[in-house]
Amino acid sequence: MLEKALKGSKSYWMWLFGLMVLIAIGFGFYMRQLDFGLGITGMNRDVTWGFYIAQFTFLVGVAASAVMLVLPYYLHDYKTFGKITVLGEFLAVSAVLMCMLFIIVDLGQPMRLLNVLIYPTPYSMLFWDMIVLNGYLLLNIVIGWNVLDAERNGVPYEKWLKPLIYLSIPWAVSIHTVTAFLYSGLPGRGYWLTAVLAPRFLASAFAGGPALLILLALILRKFTSFDAGKKPIQMLAKIITLSLIHI
Repeated sequence: MLEKALKGSKSYWMWLFGLMVLIAIGFGFYMRQLDFGLGITGMNRDVTWGFYIAQFTFLVGVAASAVMLVLPYYLHDYKTFGKITVLGEFLAVSAVLMCMLFIIVDLGQPMRLLNVLIYPTPYSMLFWDMIVLNGYLLLNIVIGWNVLDAERNGVPYEKWLKPLIYLSIPWAVSIHTVTAFLYSGLPGRGYWLTAVLAPRFLASAFAGGPALLILLALILRKFTSFDAGKKPIQMLAKIITLSLIHI
């Protein structure tokens, strides 16, 4: 299926070129930070969190929100989400990848990441964050790729995927729950020091993630031949509304 990425119109290649330019600019700034240090971000003792952690938090929510499609489609056989479910799973893959990249740049020196691998400890929330993010990434790649391949060939997906699909549902909840535990363990941040931070994070995830998915589906409808359908978008809008009420 990767050969599809190498085919497209002139607009498609211009879009890819624009993305590559943005990636190159971002990488250039990162190399400057690597040389100068985190002081280049302007953060200090009083302002220790910024764009990196904000985007990490948002994207973890986007990744976790895929469960709002997986659960109805696979468990309750809600066929309305048929087209948009695989889109949500691959959106989760890209979101988790960006989550981990934001964490790496926020560490200052990427070599510090090795401390989690060389000295693993169950008492470290960063250790569990690494476990749940990498595990969720792997689950979505395996499930999304095989389901997409099955739909492309017009056959049912393999039965061995079912346990992985069931596992991905609580795993999706775990990635944002662990993120909440990570934040609420900082006594110096009073706003985050609350027992209800995890459910708040999940409620915001189930609002922000589907909202981004709706925008993505509308963009794809306008510029490509992919149409998720009107009913799935309306159902996602209802999920967003209910989630916003519970934040």
